Amino acid sequence: MNVTFRCPTCDQPAFAKFERESAEIACSRCGVKFPVAADSVTGKQVTQCLICPSTELFTRKDFPQVLGVAIVVLAAVVSSVFWYLHMPWWTYGTLFLAAFIDMVLYVMVGNQLQCYRCQAQYRGVPGLDNHEAFDLETHEKYRQQAARLAEASKVSK
Repeated sequence: MNVTFRCPTCDQPAFAKFERESAEIACSRCGVKFPVAADSVTGKQVTQCLICPSTELFTRKDFPQVLGVAIVVLAAVVSSVFWYLHMPWWTYGTLFLAAFIDMVLYVMVGNQLQCYRCQAQYRGVPGLDNHEAFDLETHEKYRQQAARLAEASKVSK
């Protein structure tokens, strides 16, 4: 399995390979090693984040969101130009093509597991079906917690 995470020590993106038997993960940038709890990976799934102690993980498509939004925006702009030029067939064709591309990407692209707290991403993980999809309430809980911690650190300085 592959783990992509932001190292808490050097604050840089890092990549590491991990096996069930591994006892630690090392940052590929600064070399700091993070111990892994023994029960965080079972034979069927990852039950706890390997970087932080969070047990709240979710599945999502392993596709860059920025690229997906760019495809939608491009299709909207091109179809608007065709609509302005009074070419309705080209307008609808552009929109249907964008929808078809979206459908093909959805079917072909695999899933990944992600941590709500530290945003560590896990690829090649067994048991993705055992995890829930994204939950906005859980995400908001961690987002607000991070905002409060950032505000508290500003006040203490």
